[in-house]
Amino acid sequence: MQNRSGFIFGVTGILLLIFSIMLFTGCGKEEPPAAVKVGMLFPMSGALADKGKDSAAGVTLAVEEINAQGGIAALGGAKLELISGDTQGRPEAGEQETERLIKTGVAALIGTYQSSVTKPATQVAERLETPFIVSISIADVITERGFRYTFRIQPKARFYGRDQVRFLVDLGRLTGYVVKRVALLHENTDFGTAAALAQKQAMHEYGLELVAEISYAAEGVSDLSQEVAQCLAAKPDAILEVTYLNDSILIQKALVKAGAAIPLLDTAGGTVSPEYIQSLGALAEGTLTSAEFSKFTTGGKDLNGRFHKRFGVDITGDSAHAYQAAWVLKDALERAGSMDRKKLRAALAATDMPAGEHMILPAERLRFDAGGQNEFAQLFIVQIQNGEYIPVWPAEYAAGKVRLKP
Repeated sequence: MQNRSGFIFGVTGILLLIFSIMLFTGCGKEEPPAAVKVGMLFPMSGALADKGKDSAAGVTLAVEEINAQGGIAALGGAKLELISGDTQGRPEAGEQETERLIKTGVAALIGTYQSSVTKPATQVAERLETPFIVSISIADVITERGFRYTFRIQPKARFYGRDQVRFLVDLGRLTGYVVKRVALLHENTDFGTAAALAQKQAMHEYGLELVAEISYAAEGVSDLSQEVAQCLAAKPDAILEVTYLNDSILIQKALVKAGAAIPLLDTAGGTVSPEYIQSLGALAEGTLTSAEFSKFTTGGKDLNGRFHKRFGVDITGDSAHAYQAAWVLKDALERAGSMDRKKLRAALAATDMPAGEHMILPAERLRFDAGGQNEFAQLFIVQIQNGEYIPVWPAEYAAGKVRLKP
């Protein structure tokens, strides 16, 4: 009898122990969090604060929409909580802010706009095994270092050079204006040098002649007349430029003053900022630039309407890509069902979002290759016509025809 009682008490004890473990561990499942912290890292002060605030607005709109629609269903409806950092446009600040945000417990980060800042920031995220979704930063190397935690939404530099040169070659068919000789004019940070290298590679592939390459420091520059004169002296048929806002304005003023009528094609730099048209007015007319988004596409009008209602300005490619980054994170969190960074990284790597309500980029789908690059990313060429950025290439997205100066 004593042995039987001991057996019963023993079994009872084991059952109580199992029950206690189940009670405190939730049968091995994570307890739904109250919120999912997301790091948002852009230049919110300094010379590029306009770009940083524009990008931050894109993330903010997406997070507000996600939370209004119920948050992350797989995590019990947890809401996304933005934790903001300021790179100040400086690589060292980007490193420090990345580490600070990760230590606050963010599940992932979105940023940073500048390639020179994104490179060290993603190195920190890689070391600390935290997913980093790059909304805007074009240097090829960002997704070519074998990193596992870096994922880029934007086309890389090679894609920009490819599409810009294809457009220049296509000008002959579109307008009768044949481009054979090209000058490059670019700022000298990672952004400008990476884009210029991609342009030269594409020009070689398509048989265009490089007649001049002029670089300059954009920070603090007040006059680019000499650099523009050097470009024009080489007698190019077109100029490819890579700019930030202030230098893009200076270049256009110098070209107008020189009476130049050749096509100028930017790399989605300063020319896509609303301030470019505001500052130049009629002088901005005819400017061509690559662009990652257009309000004139299917679905673009609705998104632009929501963005304009919230922030009082039109959405740009920078803010559209930041908006898309937040929806990519939402999609990955739903599939991971966890805030565990390794599980979230695996879910991001498996991303495959078809075009639709929450995949708003000009492509059939969004999917990352082994390096973390959005392999389907592509670009528009837009032209400023009557104060609007009108898509003129490729043909399937064109809302107007290219207008060249007489």
